[in-house]
Amino acid sequence: SSGSSRRALRVVATLQPLSALLHFAMLGPLKSLFWPSESKMTSEKPVLQSLGASQRRAKLQDVKAEDYATPEKYLEGAEIPTFYQFQSNMVADEDLKAGMVSGLEVDKRLTLPTRTHIRFLVTGQDVLHSFSIPSLGLKTDATPGRINRINTFIQREGVFYGQCSELCGALHGFMPIVCEAVSPETYAAHARKWYKE
Repeated sequence: SSGSSRRALRVVATLQPLSALLHFAMLGPLKSLFWPSESKMTSEKPVLQSLGASQRRAKLQDVKAEDYATPEKYLEGAEIPTFYQFQSNMVADEDLKAGMVSGLEVDKRLTLPTRTHIRFLVTGQDVLHSFSIPSLGLKTDATPGRINRINTFIQREGVFYGQCSELCGALHGFMPIVCEAVSPETYAAHARKWYKE
């Protein structure tokens, strides 16, 4: 009797998944057979299309780069170089002044204008680094022999802190990045002074 009960359990265990598959396969045709009006309604028009205003159409507009304020408009004819580079080092704890953040403050901040499209071209000189300013949503690898491009558009003034986020060597913990976003007018005055040096 125990052998026959085991055989019956094996048959049930084999047929149960098969019956479930047949049940799901027949569910669609049976539903359309017994409730034809619902299947016709769903095939006519999706519900999402009837939610929006149908009389309002999207307005197409040509937008050119000249429509946006660029630094040239604020510099009154001053030459703008295509790039500039400088070295920025972390401020030692004994040199910190009031308001400076320990371990994140640098001697030369990167000054950028607000309300301007900015493109960063990032590469490395020695080993893998990672240029990261989380509060601006910026993070890209700095790989020797490769140039990575990231874009940003800063909407408000402020000081934004970041760091190298790649384990790049013994001095990895001492590579902060500080970006100071200022108004385009303040940036223009800063750029005039910086480019003269």
